[in-house]
Amino acid sequence: MRIDLWAALTLSFLSTLALASDQHTFTESANWAKQTAGQALTPNALPLNIDDYCKDATCRKEIRSPKESTLSDSEINAQKGTEFVTNELAQDINANFNKGRPDVKSDPAMRFALLGQENAYEITHGLSNDYVDCDSGSQCLIEHISKQCLRPTNNNVPCTKVPVATVVTGNVTYKCPSGWARQGYECVRTIRQCRYNNDNYVRQWGGDRVCGLPDIATYLWDGKRVYPSQGYTLGALKKTDNVGCHRGSGWDKRYEICRPTTQTIKATLSCSSGFTLSGGNCIKNTMTWRTQCSLMNSCKVTSQQCIEGRATRTINGIPTTLNCWKYRVNHQCDRPDTCAALPKNCTTQTRHCSLKQNGVCIEQEVTKRCAEKTCRATDLQCGEYSFCLDGECYVPEPKLNSNFDKSVAALAGLAEAVKDIGDPPKIFTGKPMKCNKKLAGFNDCCKDSGWGQGLGAKCSEAEEALGKAKEKGLTLYVGQYCAKKVLGVCTRKSAVTVFTTTSWPKSFKSKALFSNWANG
Repeated sequence: MRIDLWAALTLSFLSTLALASDQHTFTESANWAKQTAGQALTPNALPLNIDDYCKDATCRKEIRSPKESTLSDSEINAQKGTEFVTNELAQDINANFNKGRPDVKSDPAMRFALLGQENAYEITHGLSNDYVDCDSGSQCLIEHISKQCLRPTNNNVPCTKVPVATVVTGNVTYKCPSGWARQGYECVRTIRQCRYNNDNYVRQWGGDRVCGLPDIATYLWDGKRVYPSQGYTLGALKKTDNVGCHRGSGWDKRYEICRPTTQTIKATLSCSSGFTLSGGNCIKNTMTWRTQCSLMNSCKVTSQQCIEGRATRTINGIPTTLNCWKYRVNHQCDRPDTCAALPKNCTTQTRHCSLKQNGVCIEQEVTKRCAEKTCRATDLQCGEYSFCLDGECYVPEPKLNSNFDKSVAALAGLAEAVKDIGDPPKIFTGKPMKCNKKLAGFNDCCKDSGWGQGLGAKCSEAEEALGKAKEKGLTLYVGQYCAKKVLGVCTRKSAVTVFTTTSWPKSFKSKALFSNWANG
C-alpha cells in the first residue's frame, strides 16, 4: 500500500516538472512569434523598394506623381460618383448595405462546427451521443422535420338496420256454393221465383157444370199481363173465394205467379298458404333488411344487437310478426396506417379528424416531428488535453480550418467547466492562488523558498501556504500581471499559480487545466 502511495507521489512530481518545462518552452515560443510579427509589420523593417516592381521610368513616375494628384476636389468627387455607379463591387456593397449580417447558423458547415460547442461536455469526457460519436470520430446533424401521416382511429361506427316490406301478389281462388256456376267473379244459378201481391199473381175462375163457368186464368207480373208461354207458371194457392151461380157453385182462386230466374252472388275469394286477401288480391310481405346509413366498402360488420323486440305490426294491410324490428349494427372501418412507416422516435404535434363515417371519426391526419440524422466523418478526438497558458495563445490569421470543430469543443468545454467551479471560477477549493511582488523586491511573496526564516511575516496566509506548496513542487506557474501602478510604473505584480491536486471539477475527464486568468 505504501509502495503504491510513493509511486503516485513520484509520478505527480515528474508530471509537475514536465508541465513546468512545457510552460517555459511555450512562453518563449509565443513571445518570439509576437516579436517577429510586430517587426514584420513595421514599414522601416521591411526591405521593400517600390522601384523594383516597375518595368520602366514611366511606371516609376506614375508612382511618385499619380495622375489623381492633379485633380481638384470637385473633379475627385465627380470621379468618385462615376466609380460608385459603374463599379460592380461598389454596387454590391450598396445593394446589401442595409440587409444585415447573413445568417450563417443555417449553413451546414457552420452547423457542423457548432456541434463541437453544443456537445462540448460529451467531447471532453469521451461520451458518445446522437450528435457526436467518439468511437468513429463522426458528427451528426439532427434535423427536426414536420411530417403528415394518416392513422386509423378504430372507432366503432354504429348504424341501425330496419326491415323493408316488399309486396308479392299471388293467385286468387274463386269458389261458388254447390249448385252455382261461376261466371267471372260471380256465382250464378237458375231458380223458380214466385211472387204474390197485388201486382204479381195468377187469378183463376171456374165452377161446376151446372154453373157453367169456364176455367179462366189471368197472369200478372209486376202489374202486367203475361202468359204461360213466356215461362210463367202457376204457383201455390194463396186465396179461394166461392162464387154463386144459378143452380150451381163457382170459385175465384188466386195463386203465386212463378217464373225461372237467374240468381247472382259474389264468388268467394281465397288465397294459397302464406298469402293474405287484401282488396281482392292475394298478397304477402317479403321482408328484407336495410342499413340506415351509407358507409364505405372498407367498413365491415363486427356485431349487431336488437333494440326493438318481437311485435306484430300491420304492414301493407297485412299483420306481420317479427322477432326484431330494429338492430343496432356495429362496424369497423379498415384504413391504412401511414404513420407506422415513420420512425418510432417521432413525436406527435397535432392531430385532427380527416375522415368521418356516420358522424364518427375513423381516420386522423397526424402531424409528427421527426428527427432526420445526417452524419459525416471527421477527425473528432474526444477527451484530449486542451489548455492555454496565461490566456495569451498565439492567434494566426483567420482561415478555413478542418480542426475548427475541435477548437470550439475545447472552448465550450471551458465554459462547461466554469459552470461546475462557480462564479467567479475556482478550479480548486481553498484560498485564492496568487502572490504579490512589491517594488524593488522589498517583499517577494512569490518566492519559492525561505519561508521557514520569517519571510512570510509581511505576506498573507494564502501566499505563505502557496509558497510552501511551491517548495514541494505541487504548483504550476501560469503567469503574472501588474496589480498596481504608480505614475505609470508597476509597483506590485501578482503571479497566478495553480495547485496540482487529486480533486477535479466534474467537467474534466483528464487532469488538464484550462486557465485564462489574465485579468487577475
